[in-house]
Amino acid sequence: MITIVSPDIHIPFQCPDAERLLHRLIRKHKPGKLVLLGDVLDCHAISTHNKIAYWRDNFEEELLQGYEYLKKLRKTCGPKTEIVYIQGNHERRWGKLVGRCLPQLSVTRNLLPHFLKLKELDIKWVQDASVTPVWVNSGQGKIRCYHGDEVRGSSAFGARHALKIGKLINSSVLIGHTHRHGCISFTVAGKKGNFVAIELGHVADQKSKGMAYAYPHTDWTKCYAIFDDKKKDSPLPEFVFV
Repeated sequence: MITIVSPDIHIPFQCPDAERLLHRLIRKHKPGKLVLLGDVLDCHAISTHNKIAYWRDNFEEELLQGYEYLKKLRKTCGPKTEIVYIQGNHERRWGKLVGRCLPQLSVTRNLLPHFLKLKELDIKWVQDASVTPVWVNSGQGKIRCYHGDEVRGSSAFGARHALKIGKLINSSVLIGHTHRHGCISFTVAGKKGNFVAIELGHVADQKSKGMAYAYPHTDWTKCYAIFDDKKKDSPLPEFVFV
């Protein structure tokens, strides 16, 4: 089975070229599974970080754009492709905002999937990938997917944080979150074979105002991953750079 994995999209600051490429890859490979590693939404309007002033009242627009993006993905994938959406730290802003500012409305804390109409789109929502495992099949075994913020830390260089997570769970691991790209092979005491830790990157638009805080001085990388479990020569996917 073919599995396509997308890292951080950060709608409404998604990269148009990356979005078009993703649809081309889906049409070409006809994946049985599509995994979204989190931060599909930027949730910029409810961020506590420095933000674009005029965007503060546009959370409804962010949700609408997110729904339209996912709706197009479902249409291109067709009804048979399993789509999995892992919650990232940007989506978690919703629950944190409610808990901090509107505790009386705590019932709304987990309603983001409702507003994105994930049930309508038949997209599986994974609220915490450290609790609900998400796996992709490589040619040499399974690789566990996280967003990356489930474990505290960051990457000074590509794959450093993924390696930390992989050693904690004693498994090959694939994450987004850091926006960096890298792969590291490692071993686990008492287990045979080598394991891999992969950081995939991001697919946001670095020229957008929402991403301007990081550019141009950064080593962020735009990339997708394509896993084919029939290719037995490597646990690594095909990396497709934008």
